[in-house]
Amino acid sequence: MRSTSVQYIQIAGAILFGMVVLSGTVFARSINNGLGTTGFAWLKSVTDAEIASSGETFAARDGAAGLFVHPAAVVGIEDGTAKMSYVSHFVDTQFGSLGYARRIHDRYVGFRLTYVNYGEFVRTSITGERTGTFTAGDMGFSVNIGKQLRKDLKVGAILSYMTSKIEDYSAQAASVDLGMLYDPPFEGLKVGAVLMNLGKVTRSYTNGYEDRLPLLLSVGAQKKLLHAPITLFGDVTFPNDNDIVYAAGIELTVKDMLFLRAGTKSRSVVDLNSRKSKTDYSGITTFGFGIAFNRYRFNYAYLPNDEIEDTHKVTISIGIP
Repeated sequence: MRSTSVQYIQIAGAILFGMVVLSGTVFARSINNGLGTTGFAWLKSVTDAEIASSGETFAARDGAAGLFVHPAAVVGIEDGTAKMSYVSHFVDTQFGSLGYARRIHDRYVGFRLTYVNYGEFVRTSITGERTGTFTAGDMGFSVNIGKQLRKDLKVGAILSYMTSKIEDYSAQAASVDLGMLYDPPFEGLKVGAVLMNLGKVTRSYTNGYEDRLPLLLSVGAQKKLLHAPITLFGDVTFPNDNDIVYAAGIELTVKDMLFLRAGTKSRSVVDLNSRKSKTDYSGITTFGFGIAFNRYRFNYAYLPNDEIEDTHKVTISIGIP
């Protein structure tokens, strides 16, 4: 029995080590050099309102909160669970997802459909004359598979296929997300790691141009305080197209029915340089709340932005016996 446990620990260590190795390009270069060099930018946005309202901390998220965000969070979803998210984003952009997950034998399986609608744009000629309008949008389909390796260790993977279209131009991509969640022998503590968007753009908008996906590695933890109804979250994310991101969040639980949340995450150096004359506080702030009643969960996130537009996110989860 002991040898089996040691093997599982070795497997978990190998997975985490593999994530770091596969993300080697993230650590071995100046992150700002990759700014604006990746496609399918919507893959960097978190649609889930519960996670978004707590500083977008997701590396150690478990259960319904992390479902379809953290690959291993599907483990433990015994009964069917449907989850719907909607995001009112910048300049009329609409972003949403619909998913369903449940246990099938000794595996946990989920399916998710994601869409992005960028709205209508004005088409102009090279002289600036208006010649009509066009639309743009993205869509993705994902399959989530997870397994409980042992009582304190969960692993999972999300396989995705994405398409993107701008007027008559289109692109396609495929990716895999890998994740693990571990419960150390400390009460209320959970740690996790996620490698997201490991894949390839199989078809670019134009011939002769190779696009790439926004690869990122995130590691983090969550801690439920022993003598207070408070949970703390903390993440460090290493993207291949930006600076390292530090995020923190807090959740206050009231009678297991009402959840009040707030969080913050760091900005890139580019953002900081553009804001130095405007404010002394450099972090991105997030707020939100959640309501749980029987099999239903409603979550709302508010992400203020004084330069473009505020973002609002709504997520509804329904347990289906």
